[in-house]
Formats: sequence, C-alpha cells, structure tokens
Amino acid sequence: MQRSNGSLTIHAGRVLDGTGAAAATDVVVRIERSRIVSVGPASNAPPADGQVLDFSNATLLPGLIDCHTHTNMPGDGRRGEDVHLADDDAIRLLRSAHNVGRALETGVTTVCDCGGWNQTTFRLKDGLQQGVVHGSRVLASGRPITVSGGHCWFMGSEADGVDGVRHAARQLIKEGADFLKVMATGGSTLGSDPFRPQFSPEELNTISLEGHRRDRKVVAHCRSNEAMRMVVDAEYDAIMHGWFTDQHGARVFDEHLAADIAERGICVNPTLQITRSRIPILQARVDNGTATEEETTMLDRMRRGHATTLEQVGKLIEHGVQLMAGSDCGWGVYPFGRFDLELAAMVDAGLTPAGAIASATGGNAKALGIDDTVGTVAPGREADLLIVDGNPDEQISDVTRVLAVLKAGRVVVNNAA
Repeated sequence: MQRSNGSLTIHAGRVLDGTGAAAATDVVVRIERSRIVSVGPASNAPPADGQVLDFSNATLLPGLIDCHTHTNMPGDGRRGEDVHLADDDAIRLLRSAHNVGRALETGVTTVCDCGGWNQTTFRLKDGLQQGVVHGSRVLASGRPITVSGGHCWFMGSEADGVDGVRHAARQLIKEGADFLKVMATGGSTLGSDPFRPQFSPEELNTISLEGHRRDRKVVAHCRSNEAMRMVVDAEYDAIMHGWFTDQHGARVFDEHLAADIAERGICVNPTLQITRSRIPILQARVDNGTATEEETTMLDRMRRGHATTLEQVGKLIEHGVQLMAGSDCGWGVYPFGRFDLELAAMVDAGLTPAGAIASATGGNAKALGIDDTVGTVAPGREADLLIVDGNPDEQISDVTRVLAVLKAGRVVVNNAA
C-alpha cells in the first residue's frame, strides 16, 4: 500500500465519473489526503504537487460498489446450513476479512454485507476501521430479520409478530446495522418456502417504520409477486432478487407491480449471475460424459429459468426501474473477486455497459444513501478509484483489466508499477 505525501495527481486518458455521463478524455484528478479536490482537463491543470501517477492510456472510474454480498460465506458450493454446522464465528470472521480483501483487489471498494452470523459483520467493520483488516469499505445489515425457521434463521435474528420484529430491528440498529435486511420470502434454506411471504403486512410495515425513523435503508429478499407487492406497499427502499413468481414458483411477470415499483422509486437488485453460476459446472459434466440424468435435467431447467429471468429484468428496465448492481457473492458457487460477472449479466439483460458501470458506482451510492461520500469522481468525494486498461463503458469485461485501485486516496493495488 502506497501513501502519498498529502497530495496525489493522476493523469487519466479517460474518466467515467459514475453519473452515467459519457467519458471525459485527457483528465487530471487531484487528491489531497483521502479526498478528491479537483477534476478537470489536463490542459488546464496546474503543475503537479506531490506524487504523480500517469495513466494517460487508461480509464479511471469510481471504485465499484457491490450492494449484495455475504462475506461469511465461502462461495464454494456449501449451503448456509453447512457453514452453520461446520464453522464457528471465528472462522466466519476470518473468511469475511479474506473476502473483503479479495474484493478490494479487483476494484470493488465498497460492499454491502446482506446477512452474516451473529455480530461477525459488525466486528469486520471494527477491524477495517482499526486498520487490522485490509479490504473494501463495508455497509453491514448484520443478521437478516426472518421468521422462526425462516430463510437464514441460523444467522441469529428470528422474529415473530409486530413486537418481535420491532425489537429485532431496534436491536440491530443498536448494534450498528447500516441498513436492515428482511427475508420477505423463504429462500434456499431448507424448510423455507421461496415463493410465499414469510411476514404479515403489519410485520413488514413495522420493520420499515423502525428502519426509516432511524434513517436506515430497508431492503427485502423477495422471490414472489405476492411478497413484492407487500414490500412495495410497506415502502421498502430496495428489493433483492425480485423474482416474479406465483405461490407455486411459476414465473409470472406482473406489469402493474413492475410499474408501481418504478413509480415509487424502489430499486431492484436482480442478482443475475448467481442464477446461472452453476450452468458452466453442469455443462462441463455433460460435455465430459460424467453428468447424471438428474444433472442433465437440472442444466436444462437452469438454462430456461435464467432466460426467463433475463427477459423479466429486461422488462423492468423498460418500465424504468432503477437496477442495483449486487452479486450475492459468497453464496452458492459465486466467490468474491468476480463482480464483473454480475455486471456482464446485467448487460445481457439489457443495460448498456455504460449503464452497468453507472449502476455499480453512482447509482448504487445514491440508492444506499452514501452518494455524498463515494460513487462518483467529483471534488469532495473520497478517492475510491479504479483504473483499468480498456474502455469498460464499451466492453464491460474491461473492468477486470485492473491497473490500479485506490481507497481513501491510498494506492492499494498498482499493477502498472
């Protein structure tokens, strides 16, 4: 890690500022300590004072923001139940430290942890703030609020009834939750139902009120139309996954619901890559002749399901819904360090590469309420920056061609050195 002597000047060939505007060319970005103090044409820049980095043949953009991760999870195929039984909180915390370090190396300078065991994610934040952990900035929900026996019950915040969910929300905020994550439907947790609501409308409303009165964003894991309608009516800020299904799991797109989501300004994080993350693994088994009949059937089902998901997310884009870029990495077989796969999937769904970059930078920052600190290349913002070889606004895979990463004005990766 390199530290400038109070002043750092970067000459960039192109700058994407995180707002969705077209790239500016031949730009100088000046940083004092941790913050950007000026951004402007190189032709008008005063003589550099302090350290100078020349990236005149590269693209500079804000550090990426992944709005949906699980830092406790290994991304190696183990289920939540497996991690609950096999690991303790010490191992899960060590894994979180490793995962945020890996994320930072790939240009993801901020992650939202959307569900971890007990107080592990709060301790992760403490470690980052004290400098004993090297990694991305973290916004943590702590334990997701779920019903008894509901999705991710093993993480430690089962709550039932209006009084129960009120206490759970207040307790999480007391412990340091940056936002509240609510399991509005079941999910992959054994015994939960991913296509039916877990909470009553009154319970969902109570959590929303408690979060908002303490200036916290409130987001909901949702995999059904009925639950999404309840969450929209309860004025949640964002929907995670956002599957349009009936109570039996059939994919049914609800145009009126999509229009309401757009009209009310509720963001949707579609977590596209995780719905197709097992496809290459199963395809390899089919290709080499080792796939079972069950795996061959599963591959076909996953391909058809993912195609439907892409189609439905494309309709959300047409309705004007603001998409949030979030990978759900750590879960399933999705490891940290490949946020680019989620951005590529968003492009497959209908966003332009420039639109995917804007979603993962300024868009996410605004949706999370941190746009006064990070997400754009502008004076006054923290100097969390990613510099890549190529034009990611034209070819999204260029985000993987990392030349340098800065966090709070410090160069934490410099592959061009």
